[in-house]
Amino acid sequence: MPVHTSPVAIDRSLLLGPARLSVQVRCGGGSMDELARLLRAAGPERIVLVTDPALPRAHGARVLRLLDAAAPTGVLWPYLSGPDARGAGPLVAADGALVVALGGTRVMAASGRVRYGDGGRPPLVRLPTTLRAMSDTALSVAGGPGRTVPAPAVLVRAQLEFLRTLSPGAVRAGVVTVVRDVLAAVPASAGQVGFRLRPDGRYDPATLASFIALSVEARAVLGCHDPGGRGPAAAFRYGEQVARAVPGPGAGGIPYGDALALGLRVAARAARLSGLMDAADEAAHAELLDRAGAVRTLPSGIRPYEVLDRLLRGRESAPMVLLRGLGEPYAHHGRLLAPVGREVLEAALGSVAGVADVTAVAPMAPVTAVAPAAPAAPVASVAAQRIPGPGPSRGGAVGVAPGASLGDAPTASPGDPLGASLDEALGTSPQKAPAASLDDPPGASPGASPVASSAPSPALIPRT
Repeated sequence: MPVHTSPVAIDRSLLLGPARLSVQVRCGGGSMDELARLLRAAGPERIVLVTDPALPRAHGARVLRLLDAAAPTGVLWPYLSGPDARGAGPLVAADGALVVALGGTRVMAASGRVRYGDGGRPPLVRLPTTLRAMSDTALSVAGGPGRTVPAPAVLVRAQLEFLRTLSPGAVRAGVVTVVRDVLAAVPASAGQVGFRLRPDGRYDPATLASFIALSVEARAVLGCHDPGGRGPAAAFRYGEQVARAVPGPGAGGIPYGDALALGLRVAARAARLSGLMDAADEAAHAELLDRAGAVRTLPSGIRPYEVLDRLLRGRESAPMVLLRGLGEPYAHHGRLLAPVGREVLEAALGSVAGVADVTAVAPMAPVTAVAPAAPAAPVASVAAQRIPGPGPSRGGAVGVAPGASLGDAPTASPGDPLGASLDEALGTSPQKAPAASLDDPPGASPGASPVASSAPSPALIPRT
């Protein structure tokens, strides 16, 4: 990451049910010294550092020096891979200790399992080191479906210097999480975000700070009364179902951010095939993802039918979050996980198959439309809160004038608090945004009818 002389400082308070998270985004301007002062002011008897042995050594050494200056520090290594990766049991910290979690998504998730010997929860400081963790996992207090695990006090500190060790490809994959938030929750900001996206993954720190701020404010709206993520906040699981069915790097696959990009494309196609989403909204998915440089197809080593089998797990449908339109999650029997039938999934996955996977394949027969078992109503989203955005909006549609591209310089609305947060972080208007570089399921409802459609029929997935 190049030297950035303008410091970044954003402070937010995030209320998620009974939990309150203080969120700080920092870069430069002596911000690491500020962090050291905060740790000393907490006056802990001791500190327990929860981290990953694979973390870049420079990060660990720098943070350990800060922690040792505040109080005696020990290191706790959670299980981060293998059968115990999700860790059902707690991690035990010494009584009176302050817990500091340093690492990516898995470390942030593991930090919610730390307990004192008597079962109490210690105060927690989260120091995420990846963009996905900064804009997603570190902002969550969900301890599994429907369970909230707040600590007495949680500080999330997104120190952008930690991103210096990431490659542009890793940053590009991390930005997909922000694109998901725009598509599922804050479509009024699509024009401004689209204007700032870069396919090469090289961003000015202030632009990344603005992306994180946008994700924080989206969480504030949807997670305030749904900290467990079973209601409106389940929108943040958009694309996740397919992403988790794609093999990860440890299994010869791709990073989660790339898998999520494919999951968003597949979910949009499935929603269109099911008669929920129109062509314009599916095209908006593609344009935002393409502007972010996100992957478009599965790599040659991963066959679509393998992903399909992992999705279905022997069933005839798989639960997925679908959108009726941008920012409008589809509710099926009051839940955002709607069962999607095998034929729709095959066709949707065919849209991200590589060229070798879709040649010489017979066209698929039209899929019969199945009416929902109960009327579906759109679930409240940030767009439903009537937050104004640039240009006309159709029920939370993207705020771009007719005929304009998402990448056209947007005209911010003075009343748009989410758009304002972007400009606040950048300290400039979108037209003047700097262009510097950064080198660095639960199952389906019993008896539910699978979502299907009579839309145009793409090719079936070949099993070759």
